Amino acid sequence: MKNAQILKGMITSGVNNLYNNYPHIDKLNVFPVPDGDTGTNMNLTCTNGFAEIENEDFDKIGSLMSKFSRGLIMGARGNSGVIFSQIIKGFSNGMKDKEDLDLETWKDSFIKAKEVAYAAVMKPVEGTILTVIRETSEFVNNITEDLTPVDFWDKLVLAANESLERTPDLLPALKEVGVVDSGGYGLVKFFEGMKYFVEKHKPIAKLKKLEENTGANIEMAIEDEFGYCTEAIVMLNEEYIDKLEVDTVRNTFEQYGNTSIVAVIDGDILKIHTHALMPGQVLSYLQQFGEFRTIKAENMTLQADKHVANTSDHSLVRNSAQEQRKLKNEVGTIAVVRSKGMQDYFKNELNFDYVINGGAKMNPSTKDFLKAIEAVDAKKVYIFPNDSNVLLAAKQAKDLEKMSKVTVIETKTIPQGMTAYLNLDADESTKKNESNIAKALKNVVSISINKAARDATIDGITIKTGEYMMTADNKIIASTKSLRNIFSQFMSKFITSKTEILTIFTGQDASFKDINDLRKYLDENHDVEYEVIDAQQEVYSFIIGIE
Repeated sequence: MKNAQILKGMITSGVNNLYNNYPHIDKLNVFPVPDGDTGTNMNLTCTNGFAEIENEDFDKIGSLMSKFSRGLIMGARGNSGVIFSQIIKGFSNGMKDKEDLDLETWKDSFIKAKEVAYAAVMKPVEGTILTVIRETSEFVNNITEDLTPVDFWDKLVLAANESLERTPDLLPALKEVGVVDSGGYGLVKFFEGMKYFVEKHKPIAKLKKLEENTGANIEMAIEDEFGYCTEAIVMLNEEYIDKLEVDTVRNTFEQYGNTSIVAVIDGDILKIHTHALMPGQVLSYLQQFGEFRTIKAENMTLQADKHVANTSDHSLVRNSAQEQRKLKNEVGTIAVVRSKGMQDYFKNELNFDYVINGGAKMNPSTKDFLKAIEAVDAKKVYIFPNDSNVLLAAKQAKDLEKMSKVTVIETKTIPQGMTAYLNLDADESTKKNESNIAKALKNVVSISINKAARDATIDGITIKTGEYMMTADNKIIASTKSLRNIFSQFMSKFITSKTEILTIFTGQDASFKDINDLRKYLDENHDVEYEVIDAQQEVYSFIIGIE
């Protein structure tokens, strides 16, 4: 049997063994989020990779592992799935110019597997799948004796299991619950499948009936929101191939406040995995580099509710509250805003039924929306997200809500939210309201002005740190040192003879002089009504609606 055939048999056996064990791997899932899907994600990752090689014959081990690796990267799901794909990428690098499956080939492959896997993760954590591949690599590279393939894989699997057993000592989250790392467990099962082929000369068979997993696997308390497991593959535009630095992507995600950041570039593709409170922000950033091949954003809090037994069960709390609701109101309205000042204005002046203060990052959770829906207790509920990053959480709440009929009006700015609300007629049908609001939104321009936090070039505009940056309908229009220039040269383009009113929300860093300069400019140059609201938002000096 040729070496490529042997390696393909080993991979087949490893993939099958991972499949046989994936429900149990799900049950072990605690870190970084107890969402119970590590096994599922690793299995789907392997299934996609194996589909690339299943019906093809290979002459060389390098070409076989290279194609398997590419398939894994394209189908990688979840934190452990992406890291596993990088481990195999390391094997592929180690086997690139090799002919034999000898000790030296495996030594090189394990060294590179460890290096590539660690390089993919922005902040490697010990006690995870990374520890298992590192310690197994170190064991393999300390072997000096001549071993038969069977003896080699016996010793390798033993060392991998010993590393796995040590993971709770390195990661308190595992020790607290009394489990080993789920991703590391999956990797060991893959190795055990490979060992089986070496010993038996045939792949381990797929089980017809797998372990049952009905949830409630881990005993622990959950109080936090975990955000969204966000993944994407971007087919890079030509100008970014071999030029985009993966650290640029990682650092941007870290600035967003994301966690579990894994990003890899493989030729013309960028693969990312991250845990984000605002997945829309992540996707908007990535889109500049090329076209999406795949996108996934899953609510990890809802997944954790199912996986964890002793949780502050959001779903149970929600169901209990819903049972007490009477839907006493015909229509309820919910808005998301950026500050306490805006919250007061939307509640007291515009008369929204419920206003969520999303803060500077505009990151309310699905749970926040469900709480708001319960509070308005209406047969029909209209949600005004007022930011593109909020849409996903609002839509997930709509899908989860079982009593009220929820409609998400896709407003993407605060001024759009105001205009949309003022064109809502409680006596009209949902379809008619959506039509009327869509027409009204064509007549509103949303201006935002803030100081740039770093140098950049966006939408063809060169931006310098500390300059005033103006956007209109989320497109950057200008960047200049002078706030007066923003008012006179750029904002004036959007104030026409048809303009009826400006609504101006001031921010924390808008000084008394800044506000007076804006008032003076409007009074001297435009015959238009305006209202100034002390909104105290953190990010923007001014948010202005022009209608």
